[in-house]
Amino acid sequence: MSLISILLYAIGVMTLMIGIVVFFGSSRTERKRTAWVLLSDIGAFIWAFGMASFLHLEPTSPNLDESVLNSAYGIYIGGLVAVAMILGYASWQYVLGKIATIINILLATFLSIMLVVDPGLLYHGYEILYAGNALHIVNSWFYWVYAFSMALAIVCFITATFYRVKHTARKTTRSGDKILGVGFVIVGVIAGIFDLLLPLLGRYDLIWMGPLALSLTMLSYFYAILKYRIVSVETRWMKIMAYVVLMATGAIAYMVIFYVIFTALFKIPNPSSSVLVLNFIMIVIVLLLMPVVTELKAFLNSLISVGQVDIGYVIKKLNRLASKNVDLRELAGFLADHLHFAYIGFVINGRLYGSKALALSSEELKQITSLKTAKGGVWQEPSKSVQKIFDEVNLKAVAELHNAKGKVFGQMLVGKPLGKSSFERRDLIQLEMIINLVASVIDSEKHLRA
Repeated sequence: MSLISILLYAIGVMTLMIGIVVFFGSSRTERKRTAWVLLSDIGAFIWAFGMASFLHLEPTSPNLDESVLNSAYGIYIGGLVAVAMILGYASWQYVLGKIATIINILLATFLSIMLVVDPGLLYHGYEILYAGNALHIVNSWFYWVYAFSMALAIVCFITATFYRVKHTARKTTRSGDKILGVGFVIVGVIAGIFDLLLPLLGRYDLIWMGPLALSLTMLSYFYAILKYRIVSVETRWMKIMAYVVLMATGAIAYMVIFYVIFTALFKIPNPSSSVLVLNFIMIVIVLLLMPVVTELKAFLNSLISVGQVDIGYVIKKLNRLASKNVDLRELAGFLADHLHFAYIGFVINGRLYGSKALALSSEELKQITSLKTAKGGVWQEPSKSVQKIFDEVNLKAVAELHNAKGKVFGQMLVGKPLGKSSFERRDLIQLEMIINLVASVIDSEKHLRA
């Protein structure tokens, strides 16, 4: 298998895994938007795999006609799906964006059906050679409409992204969207040249450049989520995504180094000795890189766990929620993620609504709700029995929730701050700044009825 095919397979897997993690790790309010990302990543996965399988074909491969046809479906239909869906992610919230997305989806559906019905619209032949494989593209209306639909989606995506940058009040979101927009400009330009223009001119040997550039876009998306939280992803899912990216980029780097060393040292085939020497060299390289990997992992965990708290954004979000019917578990998860606490939960009318599952019995909840009223402020002093309960489930503090008349109607349970081995009362200062606002969000008739 060629190095290019291996890289394309690795990039396809990394792209799909990032889409899955972002979708399942995002909050419910953002699940619809991240569904666009998942669908786009599925399309990109098919695109990369179709291209890798085509470039991997050899003259002696069985069922060449069928294999070439399936690869062509993957390359061109996968590309249509990827671009149409990512446009929906960027622009569906706008009226013109909805129109552009629907038009592009209809175009993509039409072109996909036409290609399946008559592959001759796309190519009239192929070459499968050890020196390189190629499709003979047909210069017809089909290919020009295909290129137009791709260009339309890319231009609309970039326009919608930078429109969002201009009109978003949150500074961190603007910065994250800028990074994502630049990343997509790069892949759009490269894919337009090497995957659309050059194949029409007879150059098919560089089509792998598009998916290779896609890896840069996915890394920019990962960084924008990690650093600027353009999508709210739960901490545990963020860690999974970080590991996926590290493993995928590590595998890609390993294979590049492997092939470079193999080509340089073993020009004359000598399987037994070459494998032994090469693996020894790679072990040495891995050992030398271990300190770097360890530091990078620690840096990523630090960014994930103790990123800068955007109090302004949290307060703005809570103000918007004040007039809506809010899912209390979702609200708890939002606060835990954005204020960087391991757990936040609300006890309302004897029921617990937490950012994650917590092993508390009804009797233990009753003990917590029976604590003495706070002496000044909102933080209650746990009794010995309640403190024992807290120690068992790793809770650190409990606060009263007051309504507009000053009456206690519930409590907020708090876990330890992420990224810290010890807990201090000063860690609760950022919560004290917004706890009354949180109470006002919860204290509404429709919330209490729910």
